[in-house]
Amino acid sequence: MIKTSLLALAIVATAVLPATAQRTESKLKPTDTISLRISGVPQEDAVGISQNYLIADDGKFPLPYVGRIRASGLTPSELGMRVEQAYKSADIFTRPTVVVVTAETEADTLADAQKMVTINGEVRAPQRAGYNKDMTLLDAIAAAGGFTDWADKKRVRLMRGNRTTEHNVTEISRNPQLNVKLQPNDKIIVIHR
Repeated sequence: MIKTSLLALAIVATAVLPATAQRTESKLKPTDTISLRISGVPQEDAVGISQNYLIADDGKFPLPYVGRIRASGLTPSELGMRVEQAYKSADIFTRPTVVVVTAETEADTLADAQKMVTINGEVRAPQRAGYNKDMTLLDAIAAAGGFTDWADKKRVRLMRGNRTTEHNVTEISRNPQLNVKLQPNDKIIVIHR
């Protein structure tokens, strides 16, 4: 039964993540600075390619080994796929993985990385976990390894500032729309039943 409960929590957390994790990406434009990171290639190539690039007035930027690539009008995700394809098509790398973010997105990510939530009580790995904008109550519990055998899943406490609320995770598992979005410095306490 415990394994089934943990599996159900993991399934719900996974189902909720894609819907909440999707951000609306802005199209890139000339004069934007992008941060490009490549993996799945030799280390010396990754070091030379993984850097910041300025998109020129013509909407392109220079990329080692493949020349100038058009970035303007694409989202960072689309550009990442275009760069991967450029390296594959030129037979330079067989399985590159490219992540592109704008300087603004990278600053938001760094700021979020410094924010934390705390998960204590009847979870398998009590901890302070890194906060992100899309983090929910179920995400935090999953990050802490899920519930112990003694967790009261119907009375999970969420402390935000000087206010404490209780949440029924069993109900949230049945209806993910009840899942609570977290804020930096939230404290989650899973009490003993």
